[in-house]
Amino acid sequence: MLVHLIARPLTHVSHIPSGAVGQLADGLRAAGHSVIEDTWAIPSSDMAGSATAAAAELSARWSTHRPDVIHTIGLAATMAALEAEPGVPVVATFDEQPADTELEHELAQQVAAVVPLSRSERDRWRRRGVRTLWSGAFPFPMPVPDEDACAAVGGDVITLCAGPDLDRIIDSMPGWDGRLVVLARLTNRRHAAIRARALAHGVWERIDLRPGLRGRDREEAWARASLVVAGREGARHGGHVLEAAARGIPAVAIAAGAHLDHVVSRSTGLLVDPRCDQRTLGEAIAAMVDDPFWMRALGTSALVRMRASHAPEAAGRRLAGLYQDVLPDELPLPEPRVPVLRQVDPDGPDRMALAMDHLPLARQLAGWYSGRGQSREDLVQVASLGLVRAAERFDPAHGKEFHSFAIPTILGELRKHFRDHAWAVRVPRSLQETTLQVQRAAEQMRQSLGHDASPADLAKQLGLVEEEVLLALRTDGEARSSHSLDHPVGEDESVADLVGDVDPAIDLIELRHDVRQALARLPEREQRILLMRFYGERTQSEIAEQLGISQVHVSRVLSRTLAALRDHVLEDLPLPASWERELPRGAGAGTGPRRAGAMATAGTARGSEIPRPRRAS
Repeated sequence: MLVHLIARPLTHVSHIPSGAVGQLADGLRAAGHSVIEDTWAIPSSDMAGSATAAAAELSARWSTHRPDVIHTIGLAATMAALEAEPGVPVVATFDEQPADTELEHELAQQVAAVVPLSRSERDRWRRRGVRTLWSGAFPFPMPVPDEDACAAVGGDVITLCAGPDLDRIIDSMPGWDGRLVVLARLTNRRHAAIRARALAHGVWERIDLRPGLRGRDREEAWARASLVVAGREGARHGGHVLEAAARGIPAVAIAAGAHLDHVVSRSTGLLVDPRCDQRTLGEAIAAMVDDPFWMRALGTSALVRMRASHAPEAAGRRLAGLYQDVLPDELPLPEPRVPVLRQVDPDGPDRMALAMDHLPLARQLAGWYSGRGQSREDLVQVASLGLVRAAERFDPAHGKEFHSFAIPTILGELRKHFRDHAWAVRVPRSLQETTLQVQRAAEQMRQSLGHDASPADLAKQLGLVEEEVLLALRTDGEARSSHSLDHPVGEDESVADLVGDVDPAIDLIELRHDVRQALARLPEREQRILLMRFYGERTQSEIAEQLGISQVHVSRVLSRTLAALRDHVLEDLPLPASWERELPRGAGAGTGPRRAGAMATAGTARGSEIPRPRRAS
């Protein structure tokens, strides 16, 4: 089996380190498989553009040297592999923490399967309808020394935390003795905040900031360590716990993610509740540091467990066994039953026959994507359409087999179908793209700033208007999923009980109709005064000046007109006879009011219930 491992490490705190990807490759080779290993760094500010460039490179390579299976680690690596449309199964592992969950879910719907990093993550993927490959804790091979290693008595406490968990560790330092070595990279702003916090607790002299140690320096740091404190930033993959365990060093770990699989509480380390305060965390660290015998016993137990379950050859066999689950049954490449280099008449029946001959291939590829929120019949139709399009574009003169040409086209149609139908509400493509941009930028800025970015900051970062960012955030929250109106809310209510209401103006429809007819029967002067007062929002003095009459006269006309309209509509009294005589012939026709009701204060203030009539010419 030829496996192509593709990874995109961003940091050694929130992502699987590049060295660990190399260990995965070594484990597969030790199990007798061929491996192509690609590890490259991509700036987080241009993840989409870098993934596109990487996709072009991968596509060119796969055109001449196609692997049997592709294992991607990280969002960008998965994006690049899917965009390259390899025509072979893509198995993904998502290791970002915190992660862009919506982008993860969108990509997970397009790959053959996901290899989760922990049992809790496996359960989360399965609840979302994603196929997972699982055979126990993630097959993460770690180089274990032949000789017995053990934690240094009275040594350093190491952490790779950089976020809020590092604050909690510093707050707990007055409760335990020893030096804290921080291997995480910190921004200048974060460094200043950590220094101020440590000075406030009087522990700054006990902190050693050594970011990004590699090679011999990192080995020397582990040799002087007695304990590792692992926070939520590395909880998703738990690689730091394993790195310490391979050296006989126990862990105090936040009980989340892969830590729940890698740390056996009070057997290979201690687990603390994610909601615990700094006092509880400090007591856990002190319990280990102050009891060297117990600390070294837990470290030895962790080392034995590593040798049993994380030896490279054993881990490689487990990982290859997972790949086999998607290779033989999910994506066989059937041999075409017709000569692939035959001359095909573009206008003749052979092109349709070529598509018909490969319908089993389309059904198999559709089955690859089944169980992800779309019916199998719809997926088969989409795949068949992609097959027909491939047959229409196929040119045997290029010397390429038809099934090799058709697979990327069919997969592209299926992925496009998921992109267009993954939304519960139809959203324009431009808004979909803007929403994804905002999601990625928000995640990146959250990591760099240490808190959620405001819409104004996101707009400035992306070069958008703030209203566009707000619309994208609202779209992401409301357009991705939907509930039935019968969906229960609480004990005795459903969604239908909480949405919709009686229009408060429904009872005014007939009144407005009657008022509209009465307005049409007013003399021209009364109509003009009402229009200028209630629609032109002019004062009585302004109306009087324009009409050449006094303000008092305008007031009298308004009061008399509104009173007459109210009595006519509500009390069914006739309009003044003088108005009827002033109307042009035929203008007085109309029905009288059909109902009476409460129309209090009608016409006594601007914005009364008198509807807008046609403006007099």
